[in-house]
Amino acid sequence: MNYYQLVQDARQFSILAHKEQKYGAYPYDIHLGHVVEVLIRNAVGFYSEEDYTLLAVAWLHDILEDTNTSKEQLNIRFNINIAEIVYALTDGKGNTRKEKKEEVYKKIIYNQEAIIVKLADRIANVEFSLIHGNIEKIKKYYTEQKDLENYIKPNISTNLGKILFEYLEKIFTNNIYLIK
Repeated sequence: MNYYQLVQDARQFSILAHKEQKYGAYPYDIHLGHVVEVLIRNAVGFYSEEDYTLLAVAWLHDILEDTNTSKEQLNIRFNINIAEIVYALTDGKGNTRKEKKEEVYKKIIYNQEAIIVKLADRIANVEFSLIHGNIEKIKKYYTEQKDLENYIKPNISTNLGKILFEYLEKIFTNNIYLIK
């Protein structure tokens, strides 16, 4: 299997699936590429099958939640591992954002790759909000950080997951003046 091509296929598939969606004023692939960039700057490269899986999932992480793509389609197009990780990252059922996110946390604690991509996703969202001065979103993510600490942090078993979590904590510590 050509793993590099797997990542490129995930990128193209996701861009096409999210083509009508926006991330603020930008095409949605700006966000997806930012999640990939967070992984790459934290030593995920083109070195191992796990790296390629993480990069492919980073491109695909919102596809079940935000498009008409099904888990079965991901399984057929990519593989069952990628489909399962993306499914774990997909919001659960619930009446509030908090309830939906708690359902995600209950799924991802059993999958280290899902934890890593979730943390990269959150970092990308917080960094984007800081760059664009969206204080309300920064406050929302800061409020949700306690849930990440309770659900995710105790279940991180990889060095990369620990590095990403520490970086996320540092972002909030260094910008606490915006939140208070």
